This record gives sequence, C-alpha cells and structure tokens, in this order.
Amino acid sequence: MLTLLHSPASPFARKVRMAAMERQVSLHLEIVRVDPVVRNDHLAGINPLAKIPVLKTPDGPIHDSRAICRFIDRRGEGPSLYGSETADIWEIQVLESIADGVMEAAVNLRYELVNRPAEMRWPEWIAAQRLRISAGLNHFSGRIAQLAAPHIGTIAVGAALEYLDFRHPEQEWRAAFPALSDWVNSFAEEEIMRATAYPAA
Repeated sequence: MLTLLHSPASPFARKVRMAAMERQVSLHLEIVRVDPVVRNDHLAGINPLAKIPVLKTPDGPIHDSRAICRFIDRRGEGPSLYGSETADIWEIQVLESIADGVMEAAVNLRYELVNRPAEMRWPEWIAAQRLRISAGLNHFSGRIAQLAAPHIGTIAVGAALEYLDFRHPEQEWRAAFPALSDWVNSFAEEEIMRATAYPAA
C-alpha cells in the first residue's frame, strides 16, 4: 500500500495526488497537520525536514513532491508524465521546477501574511515573493502551447495557479495574464483537477 501524508491545502501534495490519478496509481490519503513554527515530531520521524508531502511505501518513505511524482510515474499505467507531444522532457521539468518555485513563494507569502504578527512583517521580503510569482506567471504565459497535453509540468502549473486563487486572490494575476487564465479555466474541468480541488476555506 502507498500512503500519502498530506494536507488538502498543500499545492505540492495536490500535484502528487493529480499525478497519481493521471497514472492510475492508488494512494491511501492521510492528513497531517503541519505548522510553520511548531515542529511535528511524528512527521519528523518519517521525514527529517518535517515537511509534506511524504509517500510511505513498503520499502520506506519518499520525500519531496518531485521525487514522489517520479516514483508514481514509474509505477503507473499509460503514457509517462515526463513525455509529451507538446514539450520535451527538459521543457517539462523546467515547467515543473518553476511551478514549484511559484508554489514555494506563495506558501511563504501565506505564512508571512497569516502567521507572522503584522508589526514583524518584512515588506521587502513580501514584495520579493510576489515578484517571484509574477516572474513565474510570465514564464508560463509564453509557453501555453507546451501545456496542451497532460504531463507533470501541466499538472504542476495547474496546481500552482489555483493555489494563487485559493490563498492569494489579492494578487489578481488573471487580469495580467488572460491567456493563462483561460488555459487554467479549461484545465480545471479535467477530472484530476476537480477531484483534488483545494478546500473551500
């Protein structure tokens, strides 16, 4: 049995869940509470970084969404998530990497704005995270043709964009990138997106 330690609100865990659905790999889902300040000792016993997602396998745990997606891809059915008619393997992995960077910036921004007391927030650092997000969106907007077919880059970009809607509606990225907005609206109709949607709150 493969068990995914995750949070429904985690964009990295959503990417893994979407990959597993696309590759028809069954996962048992276990929700784990993660606090950016208080270390989860139980989770740390499985992943020394005390981060999610973690995939528990019969041969031991696998950490980091990129490593987990690679593992899932090897076990799946049908076309690999690392091959496509619209993008080569390096383009796919660059898309995934930049999408992960957008997710990381958005998660860090969420922690800063929600967990840190207002008087201790660092405006320049907040601006830097928003700039990273905008730069990633600009990269995606020039490569929409590479997102025409499902692959790990497509999945990662979809998870990242909807995370911005979920946690940072103030970013108002859709107005600045209308073609990208249209793309994610279309991709949102796919079963792997609908079945893994972020929680309502």
